[in-house]
Amino acid sequence: MLHHGKPLPVRLYLGIHDHFPARRSEWVLAGIMVAWGWILLKPTAVFASHPSWSQMAAMMDEATWGWLAISIGSFRLLALIVNGTFARTWYGRWSPHVRALASFLSCFLWFQISFGLWASDAATTGLAVYPGLLVLDAMNIVAASKDAASMDKAVADGR
Repeated sequence: MLHHGKPLPVRLYLGIHDHFPARRSEWVLAGIMVAWGWILLKPTAVFASHPSWSQMAAMMDEATWGWLAISIGSFRLLALIVNGTFARTWYGRWSPHVRALASFLSCFLWFQISFGLWASDAATTGLAVYPGLLVLDAMNIVAASKDAASMDKAVADGR
């Protein structure tokens, strides 16, 4: 459904509303990533609180991980907003490609967390959660890549 001519706040709301059901896991995973990063930026030291985070701490400090997660999650949220709201623009044509990239970047972070928890040899319930987030985002890469291929075909066919 096109929402051209509507005021920007209305267009944003309708664009997100119309596309949210098809992209719900992407929205939720982006939100989790931003929240995860925000928690790491708080004054309480998360990595020092449990040995399960020792491998993550050995790679980078909490603030760096936090800003990386917020950056990837925010980039992804922006891609989802463009995808749903500005699909019929020159830059909207690339939004499925950007969504695939954002899912790939998210997979990188979920993998680092999962591997870090596993490599720490500390008992943590995080090993029941983060690999699942990795799998969901791997599935999102496939879905976004299919959308990108459809968009590429439509453009090649002149539609």
